[in-house]
Amino acid sequence: MKLLEICRIINDHFPAETAMEGDRVGLQIQSEVEEVKNILFTLEVTDEVVGEAIEKKIDLIVAFHPLIYRPLKNILGDERVGRLATKLIKNDIALVCVHTLFDAFIEGTSRILADKIGLEDVTILVPNKDYEGRGMGIIGKMPNEISLEELVEKVSLVCAAPIRYNAGKSVRLNKVAIVGGSGTSFLNDVLEQEADAFITADVTYHMFHAVKGELALIDPGHYEMEQFVPIFLHKYFTEKVPEMQSLSMYQSNVHTNPVIHFAGRNDYKEKQINIINH
Repeated sequence: MKLLEICRIINDHFPAETAMEGDRVGLQIQSEVEEVKNILFTLEVTDEVVGEAIEKKIDLIVAFHPLIYRPLKNILGDERVGRLATKLIKNDIALVCVHTLFDAFIEGTSRILADKIGLEDVTILVPNKDYEGRGMGIIGKMPNEISLEELVEKVSLVCAAPIRYNAGKSVRLNKVAIVGGSGTSFLNDVLEQEADAFITADVTYHMFHAVKGELALIDPGHYEMEQFVPIFLHKYFTEKVPEMQSLSMYQSNVHTNPVIHFAGRNDYKEKQINIINH
């Protein structure tokens, strides 16, 4: 299948106009690829992912995160973006990124996590006014009221991650908002809809302070919230897009999280209390 035809199909399912303003989505590297036989879905483009693509003779990588985000002043081998772009071009591998196109999809990043933790009656947190059924984030209700600790444990198990969180206003929680990845810019939208808890990533220390006692913030980590995306994309295109079913499509097996957690001990709270009470 022609590369540009695949780009058209992807745009039909994830329209470019639904991306957040300023995001870098769509075809990022064309190389000399015209015909595509093999596609690899990944969260991130890394050296290991490119190596996997070369080994599998991949023609097109569909990544969640853009490789090229800021304007390139040059393409150099000693810098991550330049090095990876060069590898892709040298090996005739094209690159398409879907990022906030997939975030805005009704079944996208936030909805995947909402389903995994059992949210019901879900709606889009910030709907796209021009595209029905598209928008950023999810808000819904737990089947039954749940304690903050129970919700944190559930998110930790689903995301396989240690959790940073604060205390909200309610002992029992019901209404929960989710924005996959860095979603703190939607904090006011969450507060306006009177959610009991907000699950998102990259929450700052000062933001935890700002809403303590008003809203429970739960941060399982950026990668941890988005790690399910390549699995979904692979399943979606192999099962729901008939035009592409003649292609060989793979989900990357590379773990792309650059963050390493040390969680060997769980007495951190007592140690912090000891520090301030020395």
